[in-house]
Amino acid sequence: MRRGYSTITPAVVHALTRRTLERTLGWTDHKGSITVGQLIDVVLLVAATTRTLFAVVTRYFHFSHETARQAVRANLGSEDHLTARLVDALHDAARFTRRDRNRRWTCALDVHYVPFYGDRSTPGIIGGPKKAGTSFFHAYATCVLIHKHRRYTVGLVTVHKGDKPHQQVRALLDHVAARGLTVGGVVLDAGFDSGEARLLLQQRDLYYAVPIRKKGKGMNRRNECYTPPSGTVATMEWVTEKTRRSVSTRVLVWRRPGESHARVYAFSGWGDAGAVSEAKRAWLGRRRYRERFGIETSYRQKNQARGWTTSTNPEYRLLLEGVALLLRQVWVCLALRIARAQNRNAWVHELPLAEMLDWLTQRIRSRYPRTRCITLTHNTLTRAVTP
Repeated sequence: MRRGYSTITPAVVHALTRRTLERTLGWTDHKGSITVGQLIDVVLLVAATTRTLFAVVTRYFHFSHETARQAVRANLGSEDHLTARLVDALHDAARFTRRDRNRRWTCALDVHYVPFYGDRSTPGIIGGPKKAGTSFFHAYATCVLIHKHRRYTVGLVTVHKGDKPHQQVRALLDHVAARGLTVGGVVLDAGFDSGEARLLLQQRDLYYAVPIRKKGKGMNRRNECYTPPSGTVATMEWVTEKTRRSVSTRVLVWRRPGESHARVYAFSGWGDAGAVSEAKRAWLGRRRYRERFGIETSYRQKNQARGWTTSTNPEYRLLLEGVALLLRQVWVCLALRIARAQNRNAWVHELPLAEMLDWLTQRIRSRYPRTRCITLTHNTLTRAVTP
């Protein structure tokens, strides 16, 4: 029997991303001026080139940038609606199988910040540690699967001023559960070390690993956990500040060779209680947390496909964030297909993310050809041009 072949081309990349957005966003034509396909191509080109909507439309499309802006804004909808649509797109691109939906996944939850340099009273921005020349950001929390070759983003929410860590955790876990995936454990950034977040994870019977930050400069129950020698496994107990609920968790004190200070990790699970010792479970919890560091690379890759904007519209900014995550999701899927086809157990080098974005850019540009000439009133410049 003759073996079949398939090829990954710029047309394939464009078709995958465009059809995914068409199926999930539910956008419509705008006043007969812009079709849904054209509008999605505009958004994809903004993301692939990391340029503004104005720069892309004025250079590659026949309609005005104002018409494109109005078309995008008319289709955005509310923040909750757009968030649900973008998460649907992420799951649609991943194409989870029935076997995937029957397994228990480990997820990494994190918050990443997009610097904002405009008016501080702009809706949707939050304060934070100074970074990239500003202390104000648009923030987004994401949920990413921790699995070799399958670091898919499966949850996305916007972080608003006043949002508590446990509220972000609940929203992300609900997004994943509503789409048929089962989460068995989570590893969280230090920003999620609140007692309410710990209680939520315990109520849902989830394994977890999260570093514990110090509070203040004096000695208190939390800071006392840093005093035991490295390798100590202990129980940490405290009461939440507002709800006055009791929190109890096991913690591991760990100091890496060459470091001057210890780290404290709260953990639960990561092993059969009847077969694995407490020290072994603590070590497994720390190892799971270290796997989270690969997620930082995912964020940097996402930034390669995030369009640029100075807009204060939080829904439009959320759209750019979601499309950037989607393009990276498509790249992960294609890289996995290449690795499986070649029986390789490592990331392939044939299609880096930057190359895939270049393919997408070339494909969209070829669909909207424009005449490259500027007519002048004299022939001073063209007289000396070699035929």
